[in-house]
Formats: sequence, C-alpha cells, structure tokens
Amino acid sequence: MQSIQLDAQPRETGKAAAKATRREGLVPCVLYGVHTEPVHFAVETLALRPLIFTTETYRVAVAVDGAEHEAILKQVDFHPITETPIHADFQALTVGETLTMTVPVHLEGTPRGVKAGGTLSQPLSELQIRALPKDIPGHISVDVSALGVNESLQVEQLGLGDAIEVLTDAHRTIATVTVPKGTDLGDDEETTAEAPVLDAEAPEAEEEA
Repeated sequence: MQSIQLDAQPRETGKAAAKATRREGLVPCVLYGVHTEPVHFAVETLALRPLIFTTETYRVAVAVDGAEHEAILKQVDFHPITETPIHADFQALTVGETLTMTVPVHLEGTPRGVKAGGTLSQPLSELQIRALPKDIPGHISVDVSALGVNESLQVEQLGLGDAIEVLTDAHRTIATVTVPKGTDLGDDEETTAEAPVLDAEAPEAEEEA
C-alpha cells in the first residue's frame, strides 16, 4: 500500500467552527483510533483529491500541529449539490492490530470467453478484508484471462494467503463472461470447458505499520 503525505492544520470543533472552516476553502477532518485521542484538523480540498478520485487504497501520513499520524481514509461526506467534500474521517493505524476495511478489485487480462465473443462484467468491484496494516494491499489483482463463456469467478475462488482474511460473502460473484442476447457462439470447446481456478494476488504491502 503506497503512502501519501497530508499536510494539515488544527481546527476548532463544533458546527459553527466547521462552517467557518469550509468558508475558508478547507475541509474539516477528524482522525480517530482505538489507542488515539481524536485529532481534529483541516486540509485543502485539492489535497484530498488523490485519496478520493482513485481506485487504490493509500496509507496517509497526516502531519498536524507538529505530530505525524499514520492513517487511512475511512469516509468522505460530499455536498449534495456541488459534490465537493465537506468532511472526512481518518482511522489511525496501530502496529500489530488488524484493521477491517474495503479494498478495490482490479481485473487483469482478457478472458478467452471475451475473445470468443462473450461480454465481461464485474458485479463486485471491492472486497471487505481484515489484515494487519503492513499487509493491507492498495488493491486486489485478479487474472481473468482463463475465464470462458458462461463462467464466473466467485470470492471463494480467490487465494490471498493467510495474511488477509476476506470478510465478503464467499458466494458473491466478482466477474462473469456472458453471451449477448441473440448471439450464437456455437459449440466451441474452449467456451464450454470446466470453470478454471483463477489466480488473485494482492500487491506487496509495505513492511511498516
């Protein structure tokens, strides 16, 4: 999991203070954790863009009031009309303690079923996992090149190793190759073969917590 530095400034708490912070063009934020007292701070709206508009999960180094905190972005609230961020929650990372979070799933390769005329869809684009901070991946990569027509990949088919516990329902479908309506692909052996066991991998996590 890659890291992003976030320079912040301390802020006052309360609704009035939050509104004043937004008028200054800043986003009110709070960092919390099991062993961490809540840290209230504000950041420039643009500083949050790399964390919001991405398909990766990042470790965030929050520097505020002379201290640095290792965290991840947990939630962002947006203005209902302008869709600009109006509040963000960060969760502190603690060495040696597991963390439950959601990570994106990236499909890799072109399924053989697509080459035969099928259509690939991805009903599930993220997984909920539990792992130590050092083992949390930025994303989960799944090679779907062996997937044939009318074949699907379920969560239970992923092999992520002992370091990552998958909490998402094992029977959920991650990817599937189907035949477009009105299309006859014939009796191609490659499209009717037994469903393969597909490999999934998480990018190597950093050694630090």
